[in-house]
This record gives sequence, structure tokens and C-alpha cells, in this order.
Amino acid sequence: MKCHHYKTVEATVVDDPKAVGVEKRLVIGPADGTPNFAMRIFTVEPGGRTPLHEHPFEHEIFFVEGEG
Repeated sequence: MKCHHYKTVEATVVDDPKAVGVEKRLVIGPADGTPNFAMRIFTVEPGGRTPLHEHPFEHEIFFVEGEG
């Protein structure tokens, strides 16, 4: 089991010209032995946005604070 505070993972700015004010943290991913699963924490600043996009796989969005 991996147990740590998400803020111990370095945040990186989302590298997409259509994303504004967005940082992400990869808290669980391939380096943790999960080749088919990733947990990311995104922080979107007020007025920020991510581009419309699709994935060929299922994924979930969980809002901790705010609305989308």
C-alpha cells in the first residue's frame, strides 16, 4: 500500500497551450507498478481551464473543491 500526502508529489504545469492555470501531480502511476492505472491530482486555478479532449479508456473525475 502506498500512503502519503499528495502534496509530497511535485506538481508540474500542464504542457498544453489550451490549458490555462492547471498543474498536475501523478500520485500513482507506472513507477509504482501500476502499468494500467494512474491517479492524478489536478489543481485548476480560478479562471483556469483544460481543453476539451477524449480518452480511449475509462476515467473518473472527483472534485475536492469547487465545481466543473
